[in-house]
Amino acid sequence: MVGTLNELVQLRDSGFGRPRPRHGLRLLYWFANECVSFENNSMLSECDPAEGDFGFHYFQNRYDQYGNKLLPDEEFPYYVVGNLNSPGAEDLHDYVSEDKYTDEHNSNTDRIIVSLDEEWFHRVYVTQHHDRSNYDPNATHRISRGLLMIIRRMSLYEFLVEMGYYSYIEYVPPMPVINYRPQTTNTVSSDFTAVTQSVGPPAHNEPPAAQNNDTIIQLDDDTPMQGPSENLPKKKGFFERFCTIL
Repeated sequence: MVGTLNELVQLRDSGFGRPRPRHGLRLLYWFANECVSFENNSMLSECDPAEGDFGFHYFQNRYDQYGNKLLPDEEFPYYVVGNLNSPGAEDLHDYVSEDKYTDEHNSNTDRIIVSLDEEWFHRVYVTQHHDRSNYDPNATHRISRGLLMIIRRMSLYEFLVEMGYYSYIEYVPPMPVINYRPQTTNTVSSDFTAVTQSVGPPAHNEPPAAQNNDTIIQLDDDTPMQGPSENLPKKKGFFERFCTIL
């Protein structure tokens, strides 16, 4: 079943006419502003699809290979427009056909299909080709009269911006990982060893605080000593401080 688009956000979410340079959104803008007018809640045709104006031609709503029709059966004939290579399409506005010779993103794939009751449009649809011979039923939507009136109140640029026509995602390559931690070389580390010497057991009746323990802080330095001669003996360790804990 073909759904109806009533708001701009619904049209944008449908993906019709995108990405650039597809011409469907510009074709729809042209149709809303040049090919239809509104009288007493009806859509009056300002062109003659039956005579082939602007590349319109008869659309046969035939069964597909699965036994389904693209559009519902109506008592009025269908006409399709949008093929930039059809006779009469050269009369479309330049902003519709400016990318005619561009094959990028199937730029000539979008169509508008209308049902025509003499001089009145009964229904308006947008669709796109699934292949060279068939249209995509999942990309086929009815355009409401109210949505056409909304589009008429906008400039072409405003409409295309609102539809996200000019939007794109720029690829940004990942940044290389840089280690800013400074590297140190020839790091000298000294090893301090605390040695506690006991002078013997405490005297009888002497309080623990009065015990005499000697603590020696010994510094082991593995760094070679620099001197005027390389033949000088090198010290392995020495007493840095002698402390007495009372």
